Amino acid sequence: MTKAYISGTGCISPQNSIDGEWFFDTINPAKGDFFDALEPSYKEYIAPNLLRRMGRAIKMGVAAANLAINQAEAKKVDAIITGTGLGCFEDSERFLLAMLDNDEQFLTPTSFIQSTHNTVGSQIALIMKCHDYNFTYVHRGFSFESTLQDAMMLFEEGKDTILVGGIEEHTPNFVILNRRAGKFQNQNTAIPIWKSTTEGIQMSEGASFFVLDKIKTEKSLARVDGIQTLYKPKTSQDILMKLHAFLKLHELSLADVDVTLMGFSGDVVFDEKLKELLPIIEKESTAASFKHLCGEYHTASAFAMWVATKLIEKQKLPKTVAISDKTPSKIKHVLIINQYLGINYSFTLLSQC
Repeated sequence: MTKAYISGTGCISPQNSIDGEWFFDTINPAKGDFFDALEPSYKEYIAPNLLRRMGRAIKMGVAAANLAINQAEAKKVDAIITGTGLGCFEDSERFLLAMLDNDEQFLTPTSFIQSTHNTVGSQIALIMKCHDYNFTYVHRGFSFESTLQDAMMLFEEGKDTILVGGIEEHTPNFVILNRRAGKFQNQNTAIPIWKSTTEGIQMSEGASFFVLDKIKTEKSLARVDGIQTLYKPKTSQDILMKLHAFLKLHELSLADVDVTLMGFSGDVVFDEKLKELLPIIEKESTAASFKHLCGEYHTASAFAMWVATKLIEKQKLPKTVAISDKTPSKIKHVLIINQYLGINYSFTLLSQC
């Protein structure tokens, strides 16, 4: 089965993930019931003449991709694959509001042109002068997972180096509307996210990119062994059965997994099945969480993969990430179990090179 080797990462999130030395030591809390991405000075990553025309999602995506490419020292890539749930939401909103304010007259086309979901991938391609395969997946909670599955298939077709990433942004109006709909909550920081007894999530945003190679190189940080998605599993036992089959496919058992990153969102309804799985995970593996750091959004699994890569690279599980009290002596295999709104579930297996 085709593997993918991660040789470069770039991550913009609510934490100081853009700093290569940061390792979950200082944690930025949510702003009440939502997270904002901690954005860098984009002048360091994007030319000023391009920067002034870009929306936030494009800036975050291009900067994160730039970080990954620079770390991998990749001069070219054979494909660019992006995943997003909402796309360039800010530009979409700006264009629609301009239509209302101007009675659908005298509209500038810039916001409309940059409002499409594939704008981030196309901007990266223009900057890199990449004329090869370029695709954007808009598959809700499976958006980033779809980029990985596509990359694996492209490796089988002969591609050597692929850039994949997940991007999401929110706007003040988006936050207000979801708050009115009762979808958000101010979570009690004294109670861990995996023990939440209330409904509602803390919506967030961010961009995580990865340079994947078909073969191992001196730059390889971790290996992606496989990925599987599940849509609306009926019970936690269904998830567990699929999980055992997934691990068996890679000649592993749950006991072989050193760290299991679980996508608890803080919503008691959406997290129900993961809570039922937690005792089983803790018995065999070391459980950890990631959405208390990045919040919930369509492509939060991309942040989870960045976390998993860091754990393998540093060979350490910080207490700010761990759920279980025990500490793994080594981190050879990391399993990500993500869920989005209790509908989209996925397994992603990463291993030490």
